[in-house]
This record gives sequence, structure tokens and C-alpha cells, in this order.
Amino acid sequence: MKKILSILPTQSLIYCFICGAGIIAFIFLIIIPSQKTSAELDRDIEKINDRIEEQRILRPVFDNLLKRAKKEDPTDLPATQELKLARGDINEITDLLREIARRHDLEMKDIRADVTALMEKSGNMLMRIDLTGDFMQFRDFLMDLSTIYLLEQIEEIKISAIEGTREFNLRIRMAQK
Repeated sequence: MKKILSILPTQSLIYCFICGAGIIAFIFLIIIPSQKTSAELDRDIEKINDRIEEQRILRPVFDNLLKRAKKEDPTDLPATQELKLARGDINEITDLLREIARRHDLEMKDIRADVTALMEKSGNMLMRIDLTGDFMQFRDFLMDLSTIYLLEQIEEIKISAIEGTREFNLRIRMAQK
């Protein structure tokens, strides 16, 4: 060690330590914080790019919904006659319901009349209808269903999501003699 100190003058050794301390201070005070800031900016850029991509994907859906919202819907339901179903005409109403479902591209899974309501003299018949299809087509189906002269009320509507489509369960009351 003495040999090294004797070769290097003390003043040169002090300059080397000062320069080394300056380089270390520069690294710790300038370079490392700027790398952290750069990494944070990279994460922020990645988040913003993800949000932009999400908006790009959702844009067609938004445009479709906006187009549907601007479309004028009928404000009044068509008026219907108030007639009652004869006891033997159940096939007529089921055929009519199947035709309305077919017209709106809905698949009629099941249609059944409540047997106890048929036996009673209650003045109405309870029917259960199971359909599958698109929700907007179901809306149009309901609009057409409201034009049936025998319909007294829609008691219940259940909507379930199944793979690739929707399942609709209706319980309706029809006027009966």
C-alpha cells in the first residue's frame, strides 16, 4: 500500500476519489430515478393502449346500439278486439303462437296449457311458452303477442342466458269462454 501511495501523489488520489464520488452520485441521483420514471411511463402507456384497443373493439357495438336508439319505435300498441277462446280452439291459439315465433326467428321449445284452468270455469286459460332466440327478436315477438285478441295478460317473463342465445319462459293468460 505504501508503494502505491508513494507512486501516486496524494493530490491525484484525492481527485480520483472526488471523481469516483461524483460518478456514483450521478448514477444514484440522475440515472436510477430516470429509469424508474421511464418504467412508470411505459406502464402508463401500456394501460392507455389497452384502453384504446378496448374502445376500438366496443365501437361497433356502440354504433349498433346508437342506431337502434335513434330508430323510432311505435308509441302505441295496436288495439285488439276483446273476444274469448272457445274451449275446443286451443290448437288454433297454439298454431298462432308458433306462427308468431317462426316469423320472428324464435325457436318454440314448448307450449303447454294449464289443465286445471281448462277444467275450471275461471274465464281464462293459463299457458306456458318456452322459446329460444335473440333478445331483440323476442321484443318484436312480444309486440305481436300483444295484438292477439285473446290475450288478457302476460303474468311472467323469465330470460336466461344459454350458450350463444337466450331462453325465454312466458306465462300468459288467455280469455276463455
